[in-house]
Amino acid sequence: MKFESLLLLGSMAVLGAAFTSCSTESDVFNKEANEAKLKSEYQRNFEIKYGPINPNQTWDFTSMNPIHTLPSTGSAGTRGDEVNVSVEFKGSGKMSIGSSVINWMHTNMQAGKNNTKMGSPFFMVTQRNSFTIVPMYQGKATYYWELWMNIGGQDTKIWSKYTNMKYKTADNQWHTLTTDGVPAEAVEIDAPTYTYLATENIKMYFYLKVWKTDQDYYDGKTAWKSKVSSLEEKMLALKNIDVPTNVPEGNDVFIIGCEDGTDKDYEDLVFMMYGKPAPPVEHVDEVEVRETKRYMMEDLGSTDDFDFNDVVVDVSNVHMKKVTYKYDSNGALVFESEVDIPGSHYQEAIVRAAGGTLNFTLEIGTNTITRWTKSPTYTTTDMLNTGWNGTPIYYSGKQSELAKFRIENNDWNPTTNNIKVIVEGNGPSGTVQTITFPKQGEAPMMIAVEDGTDWMTERTSVPDTWWYE
Repeated sequence: MKFESLLLLGSMAVLGAAFTSCSTESDVFNKEANEAKLKSEYQRNFEIKYGPINPNQTWDFTSMNPIHTLPSTGSAGTRGDEVNVSVEFKGSGKMSIGSSVINWMHTNMQAGKNNTKMGSPFFMVTQRNSFTIVPMYQGKATYYWELWMNIGGQDTKIWSKYTNMKYKTADNQWHTLTTDGVPAEAVEIDAPTYTYLATENIKMYFYLKVWKTDQDYYDGKTAWKSKVSSLEEKMLALKNIDVPTNVPEGNDVFIIGCEDGTDKDYEDLVFMMYGKPAPPVEHVDEVEVRETKRYMMEDLGSTDDFDFNDVVVDVSNVHMKKVTYKYDSNGALVFESEVDIPGSHYQEAIVRAAGGTLNFTLEIGTNTITRWTKSPTYTTTDMLNTGWNGTPIYYSGKQSELAKFRIENNDWNPTTNNIKVIVEGNGPSGTVQTITFPKQGEAPMMIAVEDGTDWMTERTSVPDTWWYE
């Protein structure tokens, strides 16, 4: 499929005219019969591939977890689409974390204890000089996670749980980490370091991508379940903490405690940032909160194809919110409120992939979003962001924005999933097929997943663990 034309159609009336102006009663009957035949074949092939469908099976696998990011505009907050933001990796290394830090963690940051009084939420602003990030301690962590940073809208992965970190005990033996983290009997931690240089005076924040379990991550059978960040009450810039003695002299040092769930102990991951100077910590008071579903669709170009990449579109509710914190009489941080800024709510659709071979129109609510027309000289490489024969061909990465649109009147309903794709078929009389969100127990031609879910490459079927776990 190739972007030969990209038209914003004004209304359902325009859409109707495009498809019905030359239709006869016989044409309509043939189109409906052909569509019914294709969907019947699809249902049969789906059950051959995945087995009988439970009549109670639903196809919406999302949680609508809110994702916090920094506002898109403002000085020192400009995103990558507004200024040329550079994040350069300068190298990795090792640092020894001694027993005094380990003892401090076990004394002051106990697992399961509410440790909110130990720090405050934050974001940072980049400086002219490079900075180093050190994942220096890992506590008890039920979930699997990755540590990421966002600088001016550009996301960079820093570290995965356990990676290149180990601890030593008094018998001089080194051990790999488990979900129990670094134990109290550890006398030294061998910690990884990562150094970066970024464009100056750009807002930055950190976040964890969180999976349900270690095994889920290693199996690759589910998407990450949430994203928790330093813009909400999930990371704290810690106060009065022991700093490792071998940080190079003359550096500013910040130590950050991370919470991967809900117990507020902030010891699941503790990492350090240092530099000359280090990016300064700023108070969080305004955030952008986004709730997203990723819709993945089959266009019935083939009834035995279950890669769900013919159309991939993210649809989001977006709010700007004012965030307020306070401290109680015990010095513990209290998350007081997160209130919508009036007039800030909007909805947005971003097309991420278009791997189908047929022309289509995407509708969300009463919005006719856009129409793609495939090239007359169609080739497999015209599939956008989906690859071919298992070989990835990702034009700009899996988060590519092939097209982006505001949804008029905030007309998307995430409860009813009022989204459809109208496909111009290859059959008789230019058969038109309409793909809607499936009812309970139907063979799905559309599913809703978390926006962190990667889609398949061409002709690679979605694994049955997606719906039969």
